[in-house]
Amino acid sequence: MRHRRLTAGLCAAALAAALGAAMGGTALAAGMAGNNKDLVTGPGVQTQEAGQQEAAAKETAGGADAQQVGSFDPERFVLPQEARVLVVVEGTEGTACNVYAYEKGTEGWKLRVRTAGWLGLNGMSSHRTEGDKTTPIGVFRMNTPFGQDDPLEGFPANYIKVDESYIWSQDINRLVRDTSASGEQVGTAGYAEHYDYVIDAGYNVNAVPKAGSALFLHCIGKGATHTSGCVAIPKEEMAKVMRLYGTYGDGACYIAQAPEGTFDQIYDTYGANNGLSPEGNFD
Repeated sequence: MRHRRLTAGLCAAALAAALGAAMGGTALAAGMAGNNKDLVTGPGVQTQEAGQQEAAAKETAGGADAQQVGSFDPERFVLPQEARVLVVVEGTEGTACNVYAYEKGTEGWKLRVRTAGWLGLNGMSSHRTEGDKTTPIGVFRMNTPFGQDDPLEGFPANYIKVDESYIWSQDINRLVRDTSASGEQVGTAGYAEHYDYVIDAGYNVNAVPKAGSALFLHCIGKGATHTSGCVAIPKEEMAKVMRLYGTYGDGACYIAQAPEGTFDQIYDTYGANNGLSPEGNFD
């Protein structure tokens, strides 16, 4: 089966500038997507048009009606009736992505978070295997909010502050408090910053062997320019997503992940293929 594996050819310096801008409250950098004019035209330089677009983006993120800001339409995703939060990860180039978080109200999806982020070292894939460092394509239900930092006000009531006794088990693709388990030691110093706040993306919820585990939405660690398959966003934005999760709780939060321009292949694929990626050509 053919698939799109995005190569890591994007300029890391431009992406670092984009993510630095995002952490300061800016929306997305032009270096993140070839046809995105949103913000930065050079390091630290903004045009008047870019400034106007940034202000509009902030207004949108504050609660305006959902609009098509990426290559997808949030209203087209087929989700369970209880869905109230939708995170959309749009792969752009190399290890870069744009991440949007929506909240569903009486008038449809409203954009609450818009930021730049990082994907797996080897881009996105519709047939991920354990250790291949790709971010899985598909639509999944998020679960298990946790982190090494203390929970903030508005975080989920079932947020787990992890320490060295916690492992994300590779065998069952779940968080366990058992140091004898095989998997990621999510509470150890090696995951500091990255795992300050974490939500499991819900890929491979049935723990199909060798299909991959521990694929999260989490914070960006200092100096990072990619992940091992997770999606990473600035800590401040991750806190906003965590609060959205906390507002509605388990079962209400979903994530959709695909390369730019391919979302039409995943709109109705939630629950497909035993919780793995759907079939499709994502080249």
